[in-house]
Amino acid sequence: MDDLADTIWNRAALEAGGSTPGEGDRALAAALRLHSSAMSDGVLDAVRSMTDEELDAAEAGYRWLHVPAASEAIAAVRRAIADGALDDPERASALDLSSDDHYDEAIEDDAALDNAFRARLSTDPDAFSAV
Repeated sequence: MDDLADTIWNRAALEAGGSTPGEGDRALAAALRLHSSAMSDGVLDAVRSMTDEELDAAEAGYRWLHVPAASEAIAAVRRAIADGALDDPERASALDLSSDDHYDEAIEDDAALDNAFRARLSTDPDAFSAV
C-alpha cells in the first residue's frame, strides 16, 4: 500500500492528479496545491495567489479528505478578504497571523495531510485512477 500511496501522492503533487484523475486524485491535487503554497508563503498569500476555482477545488478537496477544518480555514480567509480585511494594514496583519494559526490547527504538517489521504485511500481506493 505504501508504494501505491506514494505513487498516487506524487502524481497528485507533480501531475495535478494525472491525465485521467479520479475524484480522489482531483481532491488530493487541489489540497496539495494550496498546502504547498501555504507552507511556502503562508496561507494568506496562498489564498491571494490562487484563483477562485482553485480555492473552491482546494476547499472541496479538504472536505473530501475529511479535513473540514482546513476547508473552513481557507473559507474564513476568503470571507475576511471579501469583507475588506486587506484594506486596513492592522486587519491584514492580524489576518495573516490568524490564517496560519487556523490552518495549522487543521493541518499541522505534511504528515497530517498524508495521513488524511491514506485514510481515504484505504476506505475508497476506487476514487483514485489506476497506477
